[in-house]
Amino acid sequence: MQISFKSKGEKLLATLYNETSLVGVVLCPPHPSYGGSRYDTRIVKVAKVLALHNISSLCMDYGSYGKGVNEVENVLDAISLMEKRVHSLGLLGYSFGAVVASNAVARAEIKGFVAMSILEKVNSLKANLNFDCPKLFVHGRYDTVARYSDFKHLYAETRGRKEKLILDTDHFYMENYPIIIDTASKRICQFFQEVLSK
Repeated sequence: MQISFKSKGEKLLATLYNETSLVGVVLCPPHPSYGGSRYDTRIVKVAKVLALHNISSLCMDYGSYGKGVNEVENVLDAISLMEKRVHSLGLLGYSFGAVVASNAVARAEIKGFVAMSILEKVNSLKANLNFDCPKLFVHGRYDTVARYSDFKHLYAETRGRKEKLILDTDHFYMENYPIIIDTASKRICQFFQEVLSK
């Protein structure tokens, strides 16, 4: 189901999978300048798996490019939209979207956060992982965009409850894609099923 919402004076579009559940997840796409949108195949795959397991999933678009800063506000407005529909909410971001989403978590009531292939920073916006809700990191061992060595440092510095799924793939999950993205989606679903039920 396509829906729209207002953010920073713009009308943004989103796709909602499973509109009947009382638990939900907002999914934040990769960099819009490189084709990142609510149609990104990786976040759509995750959204569909979540929806099949009775979790409403909102894949959102961003508004005008704002180097990550405006996009944080877009995510917060998407969260506000979902808070009217569900009583328990999670947040997922992929790549650029993971950095943006990490900065939105501290300003919202989020039960769980998933970072797929998180970067250390986008422009001047750094990943912010100083919040208490449970976190799951999904990362490729052969990632050359968000380098695995950088991720290991980021993960070590992350406080609170944290888990990781390290996959034998690259930043785009193209290495053995069907199996890899299926593995990632199932693990993400298990994580959200647990944290959103509390």
